[in-house]
Amino acid sequence: MSHEPPDSAPRFSLPVKQGRSQKTRDRLLAAGFKLLRRKDFDQLSVADIARAAGCAVGSFYQRFFDKDQYFNALAEMRRVQSRSQLDSWYADVTLSSIVARAIERDLKFVLDHPDFWRAALKRGTTDPTFWEEFRKLGRLSVDRFLETYAGLLARKLREEEIAQVRFAFQMVRGTLNNTLINQPGPLGLEDAGFRRQIERAFRLVAGIEAPAVAASRRKRPSRS
Repeated sequence: MSHEPPDSAPRFSLPVKQGRSQKTRDRLLAAGFKLLRRKDFDQLSVADIARAAGCAVGSFYQRFFDKDQYFNALAEMRRVQSRSQLDSWYADVTLSSIVARAIERDLKFVLDHPDFWRAALKRGTTDPTFWEEFRKLGRLSVDRFLETYAGLLARKLREEEIAQVRFAFQMVRGTLNNTLINQPGPLGLEDAGFRRQIERAFRLVAGIEAPAVAASRRKRPSRS
């Protein structure tokens, strides 16, 4: 797992100055993501986290006021990683690949750390302020898609097109979250068929034709 820079998370942790202290903080954060693959966050104790990071419980409290602040730091770490990826995410895409690339990003965000995302969704239902930062990141990623899509079309998008794309992202993200939490079936997030179907649904809602359909439409002879 890639780590954020040591000095990029202090607003959700107690101030640290020495390099060794920053490294300990980063080990504690990395340990949290690993533990969340086996346990629900509410079941994790500070002792579990410290033990997994190879440090004392006191070291945890020197860097985080409590578990709530610690979880906020985990969330910020995920946002930092996601924002840094977004800077180059749509580089070199084409009209044929931009939708697949968008779906890959949203699906990857959930699949990289599914148990963390379950805990984040749970936290968001009880703490609206916690979710606001994720909401901002979500809007930013949609804006980046719209900018790239307009550039590929070499024209300004119509208001109707923008509204359709924004709702397509809302539909996709709602489906991802529901599939992660409730597992309604028949497809799971890791099934290849799920990715194909969610991409197809995005295109239908956004009004973006699949390359094969667009090519067929262009080749179709006109009727006089």
